[in-house]
Amino acid sequence: MEAEKRDTPKSDDPYRWSDYIRPVRITVWTWKICGLYNGKPQTTRYRVYRAVFNIFLMVVYLFTLSLNVFVMQTFEQLVLYIMYIVFTEIVMALKAIVTYYKFDQLCDLYRQTLGSDFQPLDAEEEQLHRKGVASINRYLYPYLVTTNLAVASSCLYLLQDDYRLPYFPWILGIEYGPTKRLNYGVLFAYQVIGMYLHMLINVAIDVQLSYLLGMTSIQLDLIGKRFRSLHTSEQFRESFVGLMNHHGKVQRMTAEIEQLFSAAYFAQFGSSGLVICASAFKTSSMFNLYELTAIQNLLYMLSMIFQMFLPCRFGNEVTRKSHLLRTSIYSSRWYEMGLQERKTLRMLLQRMNKPLTLKAFYFFNYNLQAFTTTLNMAYSLYALLQRNALKKV
Repeated sequence: MEAEKRDTPKSDDPYRWSDYIRPVRITVWTWKICGLYNGKPQTTRYRVYRAVFNIFLMVVYLFTLSLNVFVMQTFEQLVLYIMYIVFTEIVMALKAIVTYYKFDQLCDLYRQTLGSDFQPLDAEEEQLHRKGVASINRYLYPYLVTTNLAVASSCLYLLQDDYRLPYFPWILGIEYGPTKRLNYGVLFAYQVIGMYLHMLINVAIDVQLSYLLGMTSIQLDLIGKRFRSLHTSEQFRESFVGLMNHHGKVQRMTAEIEQLFSAAYFAQFGSSGLVICASAFKTSSMFNLYELTAIQNLLYMLSMIFQMFLPCRFGNEVTRKSHLLRTSIYSSRWYEMGLQERKTLRMLLQRMNKPLTLKAFYFFNYNLQAFTTTLNMAYSLYALLQRNALKKV
């Protein structure tokens, strides 16, 4: 992990963000750029910057986007061109609220991942830890690249001569077109910059959740390894209380993560099917297939699939590895321990019958089954839209 020695004080960085992996540090930069950084102390200049940012790039932007719902002429246009972006922006707004108002809670969770109780104790645990962190990076970097390319590809509209805006066609009644190119340039820049910053907010929370769940699954790996290393009754008596305290901290951390992100990911899971379906339909539609903007739709669809996949994948790992703890306990040399220790292990096995699971508002599960269910629903909606489109030909 990209970390320096933890015993070195850093007065200029009280949150010690430099101790975290690069994707996490990128989210901290996002917080600061988008006015969501709620650490103390804060300067008057930064509070003024936050107010200006929220007015022009949050309130005005989202208000104008919402008004476009009434501009679309048909239901198909409404769904394919506006509503799926509106749903994405609603999720973004919920994530921004979580970041700002739960900033201290987020920071406490981050500190736990680097706390002394969560550090590896030997070479084998170091290897497990490095492998887990490498797995987190392996999923987060492609996601960051894909989402940035998705927004950057909106500039492909500039290569066409129809003067279309990339995300929504109406902005407060301001006219634009071949005879008003300055207006078009300003509105185009406003939409792209606004959408890019909103994308950063959206992605930041996805990275944070993936990191926290990934670090939780690493702790389950370490606990499992320590249970497998128990060979005698003496080792069991020396380690049992510490192992149970460690497992209890992981349980509480999992519950806190679930509670913190529940509302935002309930909305994300609920809207992902429609968003993926709409972007897939736009990509494959005949009227868009031979245009450069099809690249934007394709990258947007891949970003949405990635966004849905990450919490499901890392949540699934937490559930899977907590379930494997039973196997790790049974893999210890319990048969060489005393009767009392064997009874304790048996009760522990019964206690761990139910693995750790995460849900969004007690409805959507963070697992791969939820991911495949969402894709199936998106494909069903896509097939329906394609069938209706073919009937009109």
